[in-house]
Amino acid sequence: MSEPSRYQSVPKRGEVMSNPSACAEESFHLLNAAAKLHWRGQGDTWTAARDRAAVDAGITPAQAERLQKNWRTMKFPNGDVYRLLRNKYAYLCSWIENDAERMEREAREIEETNATLGGHHSVAQGLARAAKGAEREMR
Repeated sequence: MSEPSRYQSVPKRGEVMSNPSACAEESFHLLNAAAKLHWRGQGDTWTAARDRAAVDAGITPAQAERLQKNWRTMKFPNGDVYRLLRNKYAYLCSWIENDAERMEREAREIEETNATLGGHHSVAQGLARAAKGAEREMR
C-alpha cells in the first residue's frame, strides 16, 4: 500500500528540500546573528555561543540545536521559537539605533556648546569661511 498523497511533499529523513521554508531560513539567520553577538572569541565554541544566544532569546538550547541542524529540511520551525527570535532581533536593532541616536545628539550638543563658549562658529561655517578666504587669495 502506498503513502497517502498528502505526505508526498514531506521530505524523507536526510533529504534536503530544494527551497527551505522562508520562516525556517529566517529563524536560522536570526539565531546566527544572535550567536555572533554572544561569541567570545578565540577559545569559545560556536555551540556555546549559540546556546547562550538561545537562552538570552528565551528558547532552549535543544530548540536552537534542532533549528541549526535541520533548518534546510524543516517545513516550519516552532512558532514560539520564530517569534522569540524575531522579538530579540528587533530589540537588539532598536537598542543599537537608539544608542546611535543618543551618540549623535551628544555630539551635536558638544559642538553647540563649544561654538557658544568659544565664540567660534560650527565646523561647517568655519570650512565655508576658509574656502571663501582661499578664493580671495587666488584672485
